[in-house]
Amino acid sequence: MFKCRVLIVDDEMIIRNSLERIISDNGNETFLAETGREAISKVRSTKPEVVFLDYRLPDLDGLEVLKRIKAEDPDVLVLVFSAYGTIETVVEAMKLGAFDYIQKPYQNEQIILGMMKAKEAIKLKREVKELRARGEREYRCDQIIVHSEEMKRLFDLAVKVGRSGDTPVLIEGETGVGKEVIAQVIHKNSSRKDCALVTVNCGAIPKGLAESELFGYEKGAFTGALTSGKAGLLERADGGTLFLDEVTELSESDQVRLLRAVEAKKYFRVGSVEERKANVRIISATNRNTELEVKERRFREDLYYRLNVIKIRVPPLRERKSDIVPLAKHYVERFNEKFGKKIREITPRAAIALSAYGWKGNIRELRNVIERSVMLSSEEVLDSESLILNSNSPPSKGTLVINLSEEGINLEEVNRLLIEKALILSDNNVLQAAKLLGIERGALRHRIKKYQIRLPARRSGEIDE
Repeated sequence: MFKCRVLIVDDEMIIRNSLERIISDNGNETFLAETGREAISKVRSTKPEVVFLDYRLPDLDGLEVLKRIKAEDPDVLVLVFSAYGTIETVVEAMKLGAFDYIQKPYQNEQIILGMMKAKEAIKLKREVKELRARGEREYRCDQIIVHSEEMKRLFDLAVKVGRSGDTPVLIEGETGVGKEVIAQVIHKNSSRKDCALVTVNCGAIPKGLAESELFGYEKGAFTGALTSGKAGLLERADGGTLFLDEVTELSESDQVRLLRAVEAKKYFRVGSVEERKANVRIISATNRNTELEVKERRFREDLYYRLNVIKIRVPPLRERKSDIVPLAKHYVERFNEKFGKKIREITPRAAIALSAYGWKGNIRELRNVIERSVMLSSEEVLDSESLILNSNSPPSKGTLVINLSEEGINLEEVNRLLIEKALILSDNNVLQAAKLLGIERGALRHRIKKYQIRLPARRSGEIDE
């Protein structure tokens, strides 16, 4: 059992010392007070979790002390004891928030039992607090900020799937969308949450070693094997969850071995004749189209149907644009702290630029962009000019997405952004940009000057279009 901070309040030194011995012998930290006023002061300075309070004190009435202690800290557990108590006294003490009442003269066992009950109550409070915190975290993870309705539904599904027992789950989605985070949500909401979530990237396992990595091996099973043998990932995840990321990267022979473990929930270590139980839940993920992989015979159909009892598709960032800016703000806060910056907002122009961007690398790419933009920024706002976007992931072609909020929108700002978008799409060719916007070149030049949009300097001999 964990250690508690306990305050003992009694005007008799013999009783204080006796209680201190009983309580500290059970691994608790004790503090002593002789009067009511001293007790209140000690509550402020020592922050006890449990108080043993004598009803009769030389300066203040015990119930008055109880009332003041609970006013200082409503969560502290107060056990009142007295040789003069009546039924009315007990009832009044309980009304004022006493945790328990012990009649004097007491037996040592009564004090020990009172401490045990108090610790159980403290433990329960801590568990409730953790559950509440976990509930709040369900919709805000390190890599996925749930803002769009689609992602809220996806998280609701992940929570329900987590509670569905040992059902295998297949998560599909592009690289960087947060498949592992969904696996974490499923695991943390399952009955296996107190055991390990073991993650392996199947594509990162060296060729020919997947079997020994997944199932382990006995000593001397092959050249280079450890003399003591090695537990595999299935064994390390015993009782918990095994997350097989990029499962379609496994070779056909390894797919066969995995199929048996999934179907029979049994396996052999390499070089062993002893059959072991696979007490794990399998969650797999891939950035490929598994149905196409099966059709083209790169992935076994029987394994696909065993893993694909429940399929969750995580959409790419470009399909849930309303998540982009909240994610970016989350990362700005994080990297402000990391780099000691004070960026307080993302400007509307930057927000539109982020929403219009292609995000080929999804959340992972967004994180990287915000990290370097915050690191290199010297301003207190993150503007479109401060964003350092990847050249290999160009803005989405065609349309510029603008979300109209309750605060309204600045049409002059929209005009400027449309012109900037057209110049990007035309590689800063003014004539072509004017055609995209359906206006004359002169009119566009007037607006470029009006909005103070900077064009790159022309090279020597280049014709001004």
